[in-house]
Amino acid sequence: MKIFRLHRLARLAGDYTGAMLAGGRWNRIGTPMLYTAQYLSLACVEVLVHVDKSQLPQDYVWSSTELHAVPSTLQFGRLDDIPSCQSAGDSWIRMAEHLAAQVPSVIIPAEFNVLLNPNHSSYDKIRWSEPRPFRFDPRLFIIGAASSIARQSGLDHAHFSVY
Repeated sequence: MKIFRLHRLARLAGDYTGAMLAGGRWNRIGTPMLYTAQYLSLACVEVLVHVDKSQLPQDYVWSSTELHAVPSTLQFGRLDDIPSCQSAGDSWIRMAEHLAAQVPSVIIPAEFNVLLNPNHSSYDKIRWSEPRPFRFDPRLFIIGAASSIARQSGLDHAHFSVY
């Protein structure tokens, strides 16, 4: 199974520091975990929900790797119950039995993110492709005059669109 990682140029594809420092849906702060996606487009959407929409990111690249098998799906409670998801993810990391696990994307539940376990003995054997530049389409962002209008109007960026 091919998996994709969208990351900043300054970081290596296998660098899990961000998730460990900030935590995420599937891990609490302090738990090492690397988030990847089954498609590059899903990786893009997953990043988009976290970036400032008033600034077009210029420093993203993407990398991919091939897993030897399709990972099993992580067992958890409800997708909208973050503590339950974090508990399931933290427990999976601690057991270190599997290198990878699939979890449904909250944004597109019919597609899967793939979690990688840095504590697994095979983690350091993962070979990522050379990073390739990734260009976000500017239409996904509120930039220039539209951004000024939104700020002056007091509109939340998430609810302001330009056609």
